[in-house]
Amino acid sequence: EDQLLLLLESLERKIVSQQLNLVANLLECDKVKRKGTFLVDARLLFPGEEEQRLTIALVELSGVQFQEDGSVIPRDKPFEAMAALFVALYALNILSGSQI
Repeated sequence: EDQLLLLLESLERKIVSQQLNLVANLLECDKVKRKGTFLVDARLLFPGEEEQRLTIALVELSGVQFQEDGSVIPRDKPFEAMAALFVALYALNILSGSQI
């Protein structure tokens, strides 16, 4: 339910396509599948503090944890949860008429 509310807020703020790109990049990283730590800087995609907070909360509900230094630590089965988030963001992106 929390994730649905965050997705709705993302849709209202028109940041779904940026979030989709971020999640796609996380899924492409082999280290997510191997449960390794890797670097991601969400501030590069979201200059606004509120958009960054929203995106981090959404992604963390999908099995990864952002650290202050910009690293990401995968938790329990992050690949499956991130793949599900990717599908939800992809569908919202198409339904909203946004471009990837």
